[in-house]
Amino acid sequence: MRSNEVAKTAGVTVRTLRHYHQLGLLPEPPRSANGYREYTAADLARVLRIKRLASLGFPLARIGALLEEMDEQAITDAADGEAAGPSPLSALDELDSELALQIEALQEQRRTIAALKAEQLSPDMPVRFGRAIRGIVGNSTDATSHAALVVASHLYGDREMAELERVAAHMQDTSFAAAMESLDQRCSQLAPDAPEAERAAIVSESLDLLAPLIEQFDAANWTREATKEERLLEELANESLNEAQRDVNERIERAIGDILEARAASELPRT
Repeated sequence: MRSNEVAKTAGVTVRTLRHYHQLGLLPEPPRSANGYREYTAADLARVLRIKRLASLGFPLARIGALLEEMDEQAITDAADGEAAGPSPLSALDELDSELALQIEALQEQRRTIAALKAEQLSPDMPVRFGRAIRGIVGNSTDATSHAALVVASHLYGDREMAELERVAAHMQDTSFAAAMESLDQRCSQLAPDAPEAERAAIVSESLDLLAPLIEQFDAANWTREATKEERLLEELANESLNEAQRDVNERIERAIGDILEARAASELPRT
């Protein structure tokens, strides 16, 4: 048989046969005088065996050794002896365990997808982060802000997430949310050369409004040295801001850091 006949009978492509040859799963058959590969019934049977094992979930890299084990077992059974090597059944047990883990992982993926759909959360962020951030900024963000949130969602650990969730819970107050939105709008409308009085007023009002939230902040998250990833996140968040807007944000962040440093110092045990 030629390669196209074997491929058609086995339900694979000629390219698949070549791939099996490259992996060493299927020995290269001799060529006829005209240069065509000549396959035997045994070659066809091996292709069918490879296809069957692959359909069960065995990776191609494992199938060659498994076929050898099966053939050795068959020889031993024919001689009514005891196999010296591993049993093909043990390979099935191993595969079954691997598939069980894969099924568990797929089920977890489906649970995550169901939560994302039911709560209409962004699929490019973890569910827990998406829930918390929606309570803080709502569902609408510009492209730059969304990019910063995506980076943050993959950097935040349990400690940062707990802080974020506490803040989100306190932002459920509609009057607070409205006041924050008003301040955000004023900041977004700042001209690059906005006067000092206008900048200082936004900083002062923001700190007054944020006071209840600052109580929920974890001082350890604010007083330690920023990581490389956190500095990258800050750069991304400030990317679309003009000079006055960045200045206001930096003043607010410094003020919050000072408040939390003072709190941390007051909580240190006296010696």
